[in-house]
Amino acid sequence: MKLLVSVITLIASITLTSAAHAQTFGAPASPKAGELSPIVCSASIQDLCVQLLYKTDITSVDEGQFQVLVQGFDGAPLENFKVDLWMQMGHHGHGSSPVEIIENANGVYLVTKAWFVMSGKWNVRIDFTLNGQAHHLEIPVYVQ
Repeated sequence: MKLLVSVITLIASITLTSAAHAQTFGAPASPKAGELSPIVCSASIQDLCVQLLYKTDITSVDEGQFQVLVQGFDGAPLENFKVDLWMQMGHHGHGSSPVEIIENANGVYLVTKAWFVMSGKWNVRIDFTLNGQAHHLEIPVYVQ
C-alpha cells in the first residue's frame, strides 16, 4: 500500500511539474510595453483590422493599459465601441472587471483598468458598429 501511495505521489508530482513547465515555456511571453499585438481583420470587410499597442507590461498582478488601433475604415465614426477581457476555462469562461475606455481619436482608444487576473490565454474582445454594421473581433493575449 505504501508503495502504491508513493508511486501515485511521484506521478502527481511529475504531472504538476510538467504542466507548470509547459505553462512557463510552452506559451508565448506576456506582452511588454511598446509591443504590438498581431493584427486581426474582419471577415466581412477585408481591410477593417484591429491591433493593440501595449502601454504597460501585461501581467497577472498589475493593471494593464493598451491602445486599440482600428485600421482600414473610411473615417466614419465608430459607434457602440466596447472592449472586454475574456478567458475560456473549459465549460465556462471568466471575464475581468469592466475596463475604462478613452477615445483619443476616431479609431484610437486607450484602455485602462485592464486586469488579466490569472496566467493563461485571454482574448481582448472588441465590438463596435461601423456604418450600421456590427463588428466583433478578438485578439489573443497570453499572460504569464
